[in-house]
Amino acid sequence: MTIGFALRRNFATVLRRTSWLKKQSYSSTAVDQKINYKVDNTLLNYSIKQVEKISELNLTAILLEHKTTGTEHLHLACADSNNLFAVGFRTPPPDNSGIPHILEHLSLCGSQNFPCRDPFFNMLNRSLSTFMNAFTGSDVTIYAFSTQNFKDFQNLLSVYLDATFFPLLLEKDFRQEGWRLEHEDVNDKNSPILVKGVVFNEMKGVFSDPGQYYARHLQNFLFPSNAYSYESGGDPLVIPHLTWQNLKHFHSTLYHPSNSRFITYGNLPLEAHLEKIESHVLQNFQKVKIENEIPDVEAWVKPREVVIYNRLDPMAAIPENQTVISDSYVLHKITDTRENFALSILGTLLVDGPNSPFYQKLLQAGIGPDYSPCTGFDSSLKQSIFSVGLREIAEKDIGLVKDLIPSIFEDVVKKGFPKEQIQSVLHKIELSTKHRTSNFGLNCALGVFSMWNHDGHPISAFKINDHIQWFSNQLKDNPHFLQDKVVQYFQNNPHKLTLIMKPSEHFESEQQAKEKELLISKVSRLSDIEKQQIYQQGLELAEHQKHIDASCLPTLLIEDVKRFIEKTPLNFKSFNNIPIQICEQPTNEVTYFRALIDASELSEEELMLLPLFTSIITEMGAGKRNYKELDQEIHLKTGKFDVSLHVSEHPLDPTEYQQALLLSSYCLDKNVKDMFLLWKDILTDVHLNDNERLTQLIRLSATEMAQSITHRGSHYSMKRACSSLSHCAHIREKTSGISQITFLKHLAEMDSHEYLLEKFIKLANVLFCRAPMRCSLNATSDFMPLALSSLDSFLSEINFSNYLSKRKSKMTLTEAKSQNTHFVLPFNVNYLGQSILTVPYCHPDYSNLKIATKLMSSKFLHSEIREKGGAYGGGASINKGGHFMFYSYRDPNVTKTLKAFSSGIDFLLEGSYSDRDINEAKLGVFSEVDAPVPPGSKGFTFFQEEISDEMREEMRNNIFNCSRKSLIEVTKKYLKNPENVGTALIGPENKYTKSDDTHWNIMEYKL
Repeated sequence: MTIGFALRRNFATVLRRTSWLKKQSYSSTAVDQKINYKVDNTLLNYSIKQVEKISELNLTAILLEHKTTGTEHLHLACADSNNLFAVGFRTPPPDNSGIPHILEHLSLCGSQNFPCRDPFFNMLNRSLSTFMNAFTGSDVTIYAFSTQNFKDFQNLLSVYLDATFFPLLLEKDFRQEGWRLEHEDVNDKNSPILVKGVVFNEMKGVFSDPGQYYARHLQNFLFPSNAYSYESGGDPLVIPHLTWQNLKHFHSTLYHPSNSRFITYGNLPLEAHLEKIESHVLQNFQKVKIENEIPDVEAWVKPREVVIYNRLDPMAAIPENQTVISDSYVLHKITDTRENFALSILGTLLVDGPNSPFYQKLLQAGIGPDYSPCTGFDSSLKQSIFSVGLREIAEKDIGLVKDLIPSIFEDVVKKGFPKEQIQSVLHKIELSTKHRTSNFGLNCALGVFSMWNHDGHPISAFKINDHIQWFSNQLKDNPHFLQDKVVQYFQNNPHKLTLIMKPSEHFESEQQAKEKELLISKVSRLSDIEKQQIYQQGLELAEHQKHIDASCLPTLLIEDVKRFIEKTPLNFKSFNNIPIQICEQPTNEVTYFRALIDASELSEEELMLLPLFTSIITEMGAGKRNYKELDQEIHLKTGKFDVSLHVSEHPLDPTEYQQALLLSSYCLDKNVKDMFLLWKDILTDVHLNDNERLTQLIRLSATEMAQSITHRGSHYSMKRACSSLSHCAHIREKTSGISQITFLKHLAEMDSHEYLLEKFIKLANVLFCRAPMRCSLNATSDFMPLALSSLDSFLSEINFSNYLSKRKSKMTLTEAKSQNTHFVLPFNVNYLGQSILTVPYCHPDYSNLKIATKLMSSKFLHSEIREKGGAYGGGASINKGGHFMFYSYRDPNVTKTLKAFSSGIDFLLEGSYSDRDINEAKLGVFSEVDAPVPPGSKGFTFFQEEISDEMREEMRNNIFNCSRKSLIEVTKKYLKNPENVGTALIGPENKYTKSDDTHWNIMEYKL
């Protein structure tokens, strides 16, 4: 996904992640902000409406209203240096043409004060931003950034304000970002005329995802009488009907301060923000009445049922079972925060985890491997939704699911929920207010905008303790409080949609026929003069895409970057010869534990099974608890309890790597002993005897991974591209790439998995008897002694073998080989990856290569792949193992993009870029390496990858010292004419990879 443009992929999910149950805090309890603002006072040209200290989140919220325009501004003052700005507009779509989405793209393509082409992407390398992006939701468009540097904040604020309120909205940019008719070869007027455009191709990719396709229709059919019946991202068959004039009118109508809401967060002074916004924007406007309120959906008098169709998925675990069904309900206005808080808890209790009634009686019924898309509570629209159902079921089981869902609600009304389940949800809320992440400001902005966008009171959303107290009182006064909600919103609610999606073998051909018909209807009406205009416009756009003068944009200088890193103090102890890394941090009464257990000496079969083993090992039961009881205890005592496979290259030697199990968990300080008791049960007495449970977990994992291809395609293509060049990359692809997806699909097709239980028992006996290679603890200095004592007790109670942990060393550089692989899947777009193996993290040339990726991406590949090629994204990157990778995402081209990869290397060799270009690339690298790290993760890079502060400092010095000469030298040495190159493509059939001259290994996935 290319940063900076619409994340329409699943905006509702993004907001759900930051809802009540997942609010997270990142502000120091040691600093108490003293806010002197008083209600009804005037601050600059603003009236202060409310000031509230939110103790549970360690912040103070100040709500203001601009006197002239009426816009509201919410400031969240806290001791977080990662300051955030966001501005949002209510933008209900008038049709399916994608006008809010395309406008979001165009707003970031040049403005009055910054009239250069594509200032947004240029600012990525002129800034130390920790986040830059924009989001198009179903009814809101949000522009947001965050940074730790005050000057950078001011620079970005100027660009964002100008982009949103005073964009140029050039017709050329509309044709580039939205849609256009253009010759396949812009230089050949005799080549076919096609529909092109970044958003057009992006949405073709979105609609290739069956889950997205289902979610879109669910919302459209559930809200047929208001703006939610339209696709704000744009339907590819309708996008070509949007005109440039309509888009400009949409902006002039809705991108007004009276239709905007601002939010700022962090430790920078509020006055500086207000003064900038006032002087740059608000002083130029007066308050106006904007008629864009979204009415409540017209309530139904009886439930409805709709059947839709989608393409057959060759990656489905059971090819004949590809039907999806769910029941969805419109609940309540999201501006009633207390009612929706209760509904969010109810939604969690109904579907989350093996103790929930729908998990037990619907998911475990064996009808389908996973819940349907959108399952759960969703408060991202004006009225909240609850949805529940199953995916990948047999068509004959539709009636069974229809009968089961209401019967489960009936059982809930009769039996209610165990107190332990309710307590586990409340514990999750308590822990989430203390657990700190690096992007809390962003979570705040996204979490509050939905409700605020519909004139709700934003500060009320943050009063979590008040809502918990209210909820507890309701339960105390009425033990049937939650059952009453089930009756009200599910049993007695006629506004219920049953949506069924069936597979059709004709779907793909029908879609292609519709696209062809659309193109013919557009082209057939063209006169010769209009065709000449299209040809001329294509040449003009190509010329427009060649040149960019970004000198008008503000920029940081290299001198603005701190010369030295902030080192993390680490201490070390040893318990029974097991190294312990100790990191004392202000973790806000939360303790973080990690351990690495060597997993190097495994057979190929065991290695393929290892990811599945790690995913099921905490889901099967352990000690005296079955899997339901274990899940209950994990949620009552911890926030995260996870086993995963960790594979990493040595930062000094590319032929050495580490293959280990990573144990990760965190908990409130008061629960540390319980957390380690849980780990003891897992490591010494895990239950591996339930074939039915294992089968369910295998099919669930297979479904989840297969569904991820459409939105993580470039991730999988890059993994495959790297896999033939180093053994470590080979392992990564086998255990988390397309190979693993294929392997899981094969396992999911089996009726019984008893033979796997024996293999997992063997794996557990081999791995869990090995002493950890090392452990780590992050906690406050006051609590660390007790945390260490609990860890010591835990380690002393486990009988470890005398196995000697060690690194592995396989596949020398001379064993690497070139490989081209095309995974043929029925998508409308391509995901392309290419890799060249260079040098590891600590090599002096690594920093130069890292700068080369930024320089090549921003100054060459972005233009070639996105602007000219029409892909949603593309660029270059390098991982710590030295794989120099090219990628493209939702890309209509293959040959052109591969040529762009090669030409990007020539661009570096030519050296025609300026010193400013190089410095901007350095800033882009520093923005990445200086990203904020929350207290619970401090020291984790050293623990996991053995990259010390001294190594980081050395790389930093190499970044500062990079020159044009050194960039050309490393390009010539490692990238030009490399001996081995790995290339991987995920996408539909094409002539290029089938050519005998290109030597592609074609892997077709067909039903």
